[in-house]
Amino acid sequence: MADEGSEKKAQPPLVDRILQCGKQAFDPEISWETRKANIPAFSALLESTSTLALMSVLNLLVQPDRVQPWLRTPLISALARLPLRTRGVQDTIEFILSVHPSSAARNASGSSGRGSSISHEALNAASRLLSSPPVSMSPEKWFHGIAPQLFSLLEGEGEPEMDKAAAFVIGFGILGRKQFGAPGMPGWKAFVEPLLAAIDPALPTAVSPKQPSNDIEILGSRKILVSSEEVAKCLRRLSTLLTSHPHPSLTKRLLNPILLPLWSLSSWPHGNEYTEKSYRKPAAKLLRTLLQLSSGATNSSKAEKSSPNLLITILQNLTFQGRSVKTEKSWLYNTAQDGGVQIENIKGSELEDIPDSNLDLPRLDPAVDTFIDLLQTLPDLKTDVSELFINLCMKWLSHSTKDPTKPVVINVEQTADKYDVQNSLVEAKVMQKMMSIFPGKLVEDSTQVLDLVSQILSDFTMNTATSSEDTVAVALSLLNIVFTSPNFQATSGTEPRLESIQKSLSSISRKRDLETSSTAQNLLLLLKYRSTLEEPASATMSMPTSRQLEDRKSYSLAMSYLTGAESPPPVKVQGLELISDLIRNSSPTIDVPALLALFSLLLQDSEEYIYLRVIKSFIQLAQKHPKAAMKDLIDRYVDPNEEYELDQRLRLGEALLQVIEHNASAFNGETARAVCEGLLFLASRRGYRPKTEQQQEKKNKLKRKQDEEAEEAWGGEVPQLDEALDEKAEEEHEILSQIVTGWESKRGAEDIRIRASAISILGLGIEANVAGIDSKILSTAVDLSIHILTLESEPEKGILRRAAILLIMNFVRALDAARAEGKKLAFGFAGQSLEDVQRILGYVEASDNDGLVRQHARDVIVGLRAWQFNALLPPQKEQTLNQDLAGLSIHPRADEGSSGMSRPMIEEIE
Repeated sequence: MADEGSEKKAQPPLVDRILQCGKQAFDPEISWETRKANIPAFSALLESTSTLALMSVLNLLVQPDRVQPWLRTPLISALARLPLRTRGVQDTIEFILSVHPSSAARNASGSSGRGSSISHEALNAASRLLSSPPVSMSPEKWFHGIAPQLFSLLEGEGEPEMDKAAAFVIGFGILGRKQFGAPGMPGWKAFVEPLLAAIDPALPTAVSPKQPSNDIEILGSRKILVSSEEVAKCLRRLSTLLTSHPHPSLTKRLLNPILLPLWSLSSWPHGNEYTEKSYRKPAAKLLRTLLQLSSGATNSSKAEKSSPNLLITILQNLTFQGRSVKTEKSWLYNTAQDGGVQIENIKGSELEDIPDSNLDLPRLDPAVDTFIDLLQTLPDLKTDVSELFINLCMKWLSHSTKDPTKPVVINVEQTADKYDVQNSLVEAKVMQKMMSIFPGKLVEDSTQVLDLVSQILSDFTMNTATSSEDTVAVALSLLNIVFTSPNFQATSGTEPRLESIQKSLSSISRKRDLETSSTAQNLLLLLKYRSTLEEPASATMSMPTSRQLEDRKSYSLAMSYLTGAESPPPVKVQGLELISDLIRNSSPTIDVPALLALFSLLLQDSEEYIYLRVIKSFIQLAQKHPKAAMKDLIDRYVDPNEEYELDQRLRLGEALLQVIEHNASAFNGETARAVCEGLLFLASRRGYRPKTEQQQEKKNKLKRKQDEEAEEAWGGEVPQLDEALDEKAEEEHEILSQIVTGWESKRGAEDIRIRASAISILGLGIEANVAGIDSKILSTAVDLSIHILTLESEPEKGILRRAAILLIMNFVRALDAARAEGKKLAFGFAGQSLEDVQRILGYVEASDNDGLVRQHARDVIVGLRAWQFNALLPPQKEQTLNQDLAGLSIHPRADEGSSGMSRPMIEEIE
C-alpha cells in the first residue's frame, strides 16, 4: 500500500485528476445514475486543460495496460478529437515534432530555428495522424472541422514553418490518398472545392464561395459573389500549398479547372501595386507552373499528347473575364474599390447586354501583349509555342485559300467553333507579334508548314485568278522562317515537298508584275544554297531517329526545368521525372557527367522533398553507371577545395551510402579502393581545411568584438536574460552545449559529424560487399576504429565512437554472411588480433562515458562470440529435393519421366 501511495503522489496532478474523474464517470462498478452525473465533470476537466498538456498526458494514459479498458476507450476518443479544438491542429503538429526521434536528432545536431528542426519523417507522422478520421466521426465532419485551421496555417498565421507543415498534411496526407483526395471525396470537398469556388464559382462544387457580409444592397449594382480579399486569400493558399507540396500530379489536378481564371487574373489590365502583388503575380506564377507541367507531361507521355494545348485554349479565350453562358452560373471579374479583383453575379437580364468577352476590343491589345510576354517567359515551351504557331498558320492560310476544289486537310487540336471575324483578328494579331518578336523559335517541326506552303504556292501558280497574293506573301514569310531556322534540315521525307516548292518559286519569280516575285527569287536562291551546303554532311552523317529526337527534346526540357532560377518545386520534380524516364529507358541522350554535377547541385536545395527525390535519381543513374556515380560522389564528399557546406556534404554522404547499398556488386576493385580511401581519409584526423579555419577565426574575432562592445555598453558583464533553469536542467544544458560545440571544426580539423558519417558509410560498404574490398583497407579500417575507441574519449566525440564500434559490428556481420554463403575470404579475426579486439571492447564496455557506446560494445562482443562459434561448425548444406528425406523411405526424384520431369505422386504413409 505504501508503494502504491508513493507512486500516486509521484504522478502529475493532472493525471491524478483525470484518473479520479474518469473512475467516477466510467467505472462499471458505480451505478449508472452516478456515472451519468459525473460525465459533465470529466468533460469539463478535459475542456479546461490546454491541448498540449492534455495531449502528453492522454498519450501516456492510452498506452496498453496503463488504465482499465472501460477508461481507455473514452480517453482514446478524447485524444482523437483534440485537433478539432481551437489551435488544436498546430498543437498536434508541434507535439509530434517535439517527440519524434528524427526531430530530436536534428535539434541535437545544432540546427537553429523551429523550421530547420522539422524532418520529413516527423511530417509524415503528423500527416498520417491528421489525415485519419477517428472511428467515431465521419470523414466529412472531421475534415471540415480541421480545414479552417489548416487554411489558417497555410497563410502563415501560425508558428514559423507551420505553413509548410500544413501544406504537407493537405497535399500528401489528405489529397494524396484516393479515398479522401479524389474529386467528390470528403478531403477534396473540404480543401479543394472552397479554393476553386472562390476563383471560379461556376465550377461544380458542393460548397458555395464565402460571400461578403453586407446586408445593404445597392439598387442597380451586381451582387458580389466573392470579395476581393477572398480571391487574394485563395490565390495565396494555392501558391503555398503547391509550392510546399512539390508533386506535379496534384498541381495539375488543382490548376487545370481554373486555367482561364488564372489567365484573366494574371493579365488583369486595371489596378495598382496591390493588384500586381496580390493578384497578377500569384496568378501568373501558378499559370506558368501549370503550363510547364503540362508541357513536360505531353513530352514524356504519349497518352497525354491528345489533350488540347493549353496555350490554344488561352488564345481562344484571350479576353476572358468570367462565365456568361446562360446554362451555367454566370459571373464576372470586376475591379473592387481597393484595387483588387472581385467576382460579381450576372443576372439573366444582363446576359444580353454584356458583349462576348472576346469582343472586348480595348482589352484585346493589352491581352495580346501579355500573351506574348507569357510565351517569352517560358523558354521551356519551345515545342508548344511552335505547335501553336503552326496551327495558327495552317488555320489562317487554309481559310484564306479561295479554291474550293482543293480543300486543305488540317489536324489541329482545337474545338470546331465557327471561324468568325473576331477569332481571325485575335489570331492575326498574335501571329504578327510572334513572327516579329521571336521568329527563330516558331518552327520545331517544319513538315506541316512545308505541306501547307507547297499547296498554297501550287494553287497560286496553277490558278492566279482565284488565289490571293496576300496569302502567298504570308506563305513566303513562313517559308523564310523555316529556311532560316537553325533546326531545319532537309531530309529524304521533305525532298518531294521542297521540289514542289522550288518549282512554284521558280514560276512566281518569273512573274515580274507580282510584288512577291523578288521574294520568291531570293528564297529560291536560299533553297539552292542550303541544299549545296547540306549535301556533303548528309553523305557522312546519319539522321537521328524519331525516338532520339523525342529524347533530346525531353532531355532539353528537363534540364531547363532543373536549372531554371525561378522554377518552382513542382516544376523541378517534373524535370526529375523526365530525367528518370530517360535513364530507365537507357537513352543515349543522357550526359552522365553533366547529370552527376546537376544532381550534386540539386542536393543543396532547401526543400527536403526535392533533395530526397534527387537521391532516388542518383540511385537510378548509379544502376546504369555505378562506377562513375560512386567516384563522383566520393570526390565531392571529400571536398578538397572546400566548396560545400556541412549540410551539403552530409547529403552527399547520404547519397553515396544509398548508391553503395543499391549497387553492392559494383562496389569492388578500383572503385571500392578509391571510395574506401576517401572515407578513411575523412574518418581519420589527417584532414585539414584552411579555408574553414580562416572563416572560424573571422567569426571568433567578430564575436569577441561584439561581446566587448556589449560589456562596455552594459558597464560590466552582460546578464543572461534567458529563462531561469533549475540546477539539474542547467547542468544538462551545459553538457549538451559542450557536445554540440565540440562537433565543429577546431583549428581547421575535420568536423566530427563528417568523420562519423564517413565511418558509418565505410562500415555499411564493408557489410554490403566485403569480398570486393582489399584486405589492407579492411585492416586499416578496423585499426582506425580501435584507435578512435581508445584515444578519442571526449564526450563530444561520442557519435564518432558509436560509428567506429558499429564498423566493427558491420565487419563481423560481413564475415558471418560470407561464411554462410560459402565464400572464402583471405582475412578475418584470428589469434592475437581477435584477443586484442575483444580486450579493447571489454574495456570500452566498462569505462566509456557514452551509454550507447557501451551498449554497442556489448552487442559486438556477443556477435564476435557467435561468429567464433559458427566458424567451428561445418557449413550446412541446403536441403533440396535431390536428397532423400531422413526417416522416410521416400525418393523425390525416383519417379521421373524420360524427359526428366517428375510426375505427380500420392503415397499414403502411417
